[in-house]
Amino acid sequence: MTEIDKDKPGVTKFADHEVIVVPNRLKKKALRHAAASEPDPLTDAEIALEELSEQFGSWMEDECVALEGARQLVHRKGLTEEARQALFRAAHDIKGHGTTFGYPMASDVADSLCRVMEHAGGTAQVPLTFIDQCVDSVRAIIREHDHDNAEETAAELAKELRALTDELLGVDGKTDEAAPASPPLAPA
Repeated sequence: MTEIDKDKPGVTKFADHEVIVVPNRLKKKALRHAAASEPDPLTDAEIALEELSEQFGSWMEDECVALEGARQLVHRKGLTEEARQALFRAAHDIKGHGTTFGYPMASDVADSLCRVMEHAGGTAQVPLTFIDQCVDSVRAIIREHDHDNAEETAAELAKELRALTDELLGVDGKTDEAAPASPPLAPA
């Protein structure tokens, strides 16, 4: 791979293709450095995030309530399209928020549920016991988050459910190391 000067157009050559990289001159013109008397926006953002972080736990508990409600809908009505959508949406919200809010293992378990809901051949191929295991695991991970050894237990739950997900989907769970990696993207 060739080195590229950020101010001049360049070409990065790979074995089977080339990537043309053009300089981004707009960034220099759009950025304005703050004066010494002005507050630092990055510091202000970090302070605001720290203040919000106290609410992350209650937000995740609200997500758990939605996930539990979706599971109850599945148990009452079966895996109808409405129930499947509600369950997928609740799991997807936890998948998206979990890592940001400090619950990465809850995000991993929710990802397993999303994968099965999305890729199983039909709703009949999604076992209710699997749904229950995922929902119970997410709720336990969030509930026990601050306890000793919670992270190791959560990691083990996520690992086991990921393996079960791969089994349900007929995936071996291993990446093909012989497959070529995709080329890098051009810098923004």
